[in-house]
Amino acid sequence: MKLFEIKGTYGSRNTPATIFCATDRKGGTWYVCEGSQNVNYTYDEVNEGVNVEELQDSDCFTGIYVNSLEELETAIVIALEA
Repeated sequence: MKLFEIKGTYGSRNTPATIFCATDRKGGTWYVCEGSQNVNYTYDEVNEGVNVEELQDSDCFTGIYVNSLEELETAIVIALEA
């Protein structure tokens, strides 16, 4: 998994957020806004400045509150093992 973080937005008011991302071998990306526990999966490009509300999600899970790349990786491992 390739881990990275970007600056983006969420919501109709384009609230600024740090977005933690993990790209997998299937070409998709797990992503979560800092402080959230809702992790989403998309095949869309997740680039700097993205509004996550515009991404087309194909999967999601609710896990631990994520405040770092390491916590995102842990949340993904826990969810995929369940």
